[in-house]
Amino acid sequence: MIAFIDRPTYGRRMRSEQMRYLEAAIRLGSLRKAATEVGIGQPTLSQQIRRLEEDLNVNLLIRRANGVLPSAEARILLPHIRQVIQADRALREEAELINGLRSGCVRLGAVTTAGQILLPEVVPLYRNAFPNVRFSVWEASSAAVRDKVMSGELDLGLVAGPRDPDTDTGLVSTDLISDEIVLCVPRGHPLADKPTVSVPDLEGQSWVLPARGYAARHLADSLFAPSDQNVVYETTNPHSTLLMVAARVGIALLSRSALLSHRADEIVTPATDWDPLRLTVSMIARADMQPGPAVRKLIEVLRKVSAERSQAALRHATAPSARSPQ
Repeated sequence: MIAFIDRPTYGRRMRSEQMRYLEAAIRLGSLRKAATEVGIGQPTLSQQIRRLEEDLNVNLLIRRANGVLPSAEARILLPHIRQVIQADRALREEAELINGLRSGCVRLGAVTTAGQILLPEVVPLYRNAFPNVRFSVWEASSAAVRDKVMSGELDLGLVAGPRDPDTDTGLVSTDLISDEIVLCVPRGHPLADKPTVSVPDLEGQSWVLPARGYAARHLADSLFAPSDQNVVYETTNPHSTLLMVAARVGIALLSRSALLSHRADEIVTPATDWDPLRLTVSMIARADMQPGPAVRKLIEVLRKVSAERSQAALRHATAPSARSPQ
């Protein structure tokens, strides 16, 4: 009787582990790296993946001398495999939550703006509250974060910029916080002393802009025609933008939070006559996935910190002494 009950349970458990091994091997492109990540020997990992292939009667990996690639069959099955892995993890975390959140794993993707505005407060707050949860942040463009949330490689994403109905299909999105986008010019620049800068004043200027795919670049393109831009320097790093503006390479559009950098004292943000530009940071997750408790706790922290930051910004904006940094 014991053997009869235990065998199916063991089989389900092993298949879940085998799927986790396979997902790691595909994501990392290496059996060795996957074995290190999941904490078993490479021969054992390879053996378990082969057993999964036999069980499903499909070849899942293309094994090469320099690593592994997913087979065509594996690419079809991978979204379902990630759903199984996430469901298994959520089940275990729910069980842990009964006696306190003592384990779990959260993979967060975030744009740089979120890293500047929210994450310096969110990450230590969350890690201190849940030290046993394995927590990691991957910083990239909004498009890249969306892709990995949709594929199941990330549990949660923080993106910026306007929503795209085509790319946001299957995602649930919640706005968290917004930041003002300001024109940045070096001290001594002709635009620095103008009472108000208009769009025609930007004609012929050299620009330091984010790479395409980043929200601030979308705002720049919406402000004036891309063909009118003399883009001298493209970057994915706001700090690099500040350095280039301070070095008089060009002018830029940046979120006000980026001006917290130590080079911001060399930069002026003149008043402009166009409609205020704002960059909204939104939280995204797959609509068909129920987040586990570790992810739900992170969502609570993100919402709490966002609300506090928004209230602080509102108080500052309405204070009589509030001024734009010059």
